[in-house]
Amino acid sequence: MKKILFVASSVLALSIASGAAMAQDPSAQSSYGSVQLDAGFTPDPYTVDITSGGSRNASLLPGNCRGWVAEAPDFDVYYQADGLDLTIAAVSDSDTTLVINAPDGSWYCDDDGGEGLNPLMTFNNPQSGRYDIWIGSYSEGDYASAILSMSELGLVAGENASSGNGPDFTLEAGFGSVSLEAGFTPDPYVVSIVSGGGYSASTVSSSCRGWVAEAPDYSVNYLAGSFDLTIAAVSNSDTTLLVNGPNGEWYCDDDGGEGLNPLLNFSNPASGRYDVWVGSYSEGEFANSTLSVSEIGQVSPHIENGIVNGPDVGLDAAFGNVVLATGFAPDPHRVDIISGGQFRASDVNANCAGWVAAAPDVQLSFTAGTLPLIISAASESDTTLMINDPYGNWYCNDDGGEGLNPSITFDAANSGVYDIWIGSYSEGNSATASLSISELYSE
Repeated sequence: MKKILFVASSVLALSIASGAAMAQDPSAQSSYGSVQLDAGFTPDPYTVDITSGGSRNASLLPGNCRGWVAEAPDFDVYYQADGLDLTIAAVSDSDTTLVINAPDGSWYCDDDGGEGLNPLMTFNNPQSGRYDIWIGSYSEGDYASAILSMSELGLVAGENASSGNGPDFTLEAGFGSVSLEAGFTPDPYVVSIVSGGGYSASTVSSSCRGWVAEAPDYSVNYLAGSFDLTIAAVSNSDTTLLVNGPNGEWYCDDDGGEGLNPLLNFSNPASGRYDVWVGSYSEGEFANSTLSVSEIGQVSPHIENGIVNGPDVGLDAAFGNVVLATGFAPDPHRVDIISGGQFRASDVNANCAGWVAAAPDVQLSFTAGTLPLIISAASESDTTLMINDPYGNWYCNDDGGEGLNPSITFDAANSGVYDIWIGSYSEGNSATASLSISELYSE
């Protein structure tokens, strides 16, 4: 009989012979799919979104099984064991239970073995084979969103998301992701991020500083070689860094880089996913920053011969890409952004004003017609506008719109890519703004 280690004394668990009467059918096709996991799998934990509950009473299994489950398994895990423990758990805002049919046909159940009302089971010396998994709802007729997680490190995905009390590496990164292999170019790899969020990084560790978002800002899927890995951030504001590594451990830094900028160096880094948060040291502050990943210890934007790198059309747009064709609707098309950055717009053109980020705020791919193209910004702060058109020409405006808002009109617009920056007139001033793209009018 398989041994099970539980993390809470209140857990109700049972191993039952496969011939017993049951409410579930392990032979049925799983509702949310299946996965093959071999010992040492990454990322760890492996997670799946599930809706808990069903019409079958799990208590029909002999013993102390709880909750209401579906007839078919919610998920199947084909697992190749190699001496590591296997933890299977679920996290939800609702009261959930867990039912598992193991490779030898034995049944295992848990109610509140995890944090709060969440179930969890750890298999010591687990068998290889198929694990059929159900996530039940404790109350009949209750169907709730849940995160199922499998881990060999004892990790449980989604706990912070459920309680709403801190960063959660199971969420999709807010500013995207990248896959990098040892020897990648260009080095450093850079991306523009807006720092800050509503959660204290100290919820992860008392040694961590700053305020971060719930979801990671960026995810780096890294295939390691023989190089060290440097992850850093640069901003005019006081920022911090929080990283969840491939091994599930948390790493933090405040002022490890130049000035008030954070930097983390990983010697002999592991391959896998690095989830990265750029925090703001002060609560309620959001600032433009540049995240850099390097194997040669470079931090971008970096200083060379006293000159700091400026705006770069080659960088990914911080607030996304927009694809529009003439006659688009609704008109105007709007995108919410954070204005400002650490570079003078006048470094691009002496007639440009304000402070902008390294990467464009928005990249517009436009198919032109005969109508003019009007690009403008609206904010309660004093903002500026800088645009690189499909032919590489720079256009700038300060107060061409209403009040202190900028606006640029292309009377004979060309088809192609427009890289757009919304700047803040004053250095260090980052403000919420609305970018407007129109063929009819500007706001």
